[in-house]
Amino acid sequence: MNTAVASFTRYRDAILIDVMLLTGLYLLPSISHLTSWPLYKFEPMRIALIIALLFTHRVNAYVIAFTIPLASAVITGHPEPFKAILMGIEFSVLVAAYGHLVQRAEMPPFLALAIAILAGKALYYALKFLSLSAGLLDGTLVSTPVMTQVALALGTAAVFGLVESNRKKLPGQ
Repeated sequence: MNTAVASFTRYRDAILIDVMLLTGLYLLPSISHLTSWPLYKFEPMRIALIIALLFTHRVNAYVIAFTIPLASAVITGHPEPFKAILMGIEFSVLVAAYGHLVQRAEMPPFLALAIAILAGKALYYALKFLSLSAGLLDGTLVSTPVMTQVALALGTAAVFGLVESNRKKLPGQ
């Protein structure tokens, strides 16, 4: 019992953040349906992943990277399971690239996150192209306009880069 309490205490913040993120993501399709707003275009899975990346530990971010798209596929039917796997790979690349760029290359958070998001997207679209060509997926290569995706990537990187920069300046960080 003491071990379980100690483990929960150690990972309490990560668990609470994960519960809030997943609850929000699970409710998002309902909110989108009720309001008729296409909230998925704001890339909520990526935003949830970045919150986990910045405010929990790296292992948790990798777990979130793969489980969010797969859980969404199982619960809501979107994305289709194979596409969810591609998204999990994309998000894992984002986590790995961000970690490398911030820690080893010592890049500022905004630049590291922008590059990590774009690297993940580049790999995702390469894998999606191959999957479409092989007949593993149906549909089009790009469903959300590229400029919208670039704007969202840079906007997301700017917001979370500012958060991360300011968080590191706080005493005790």
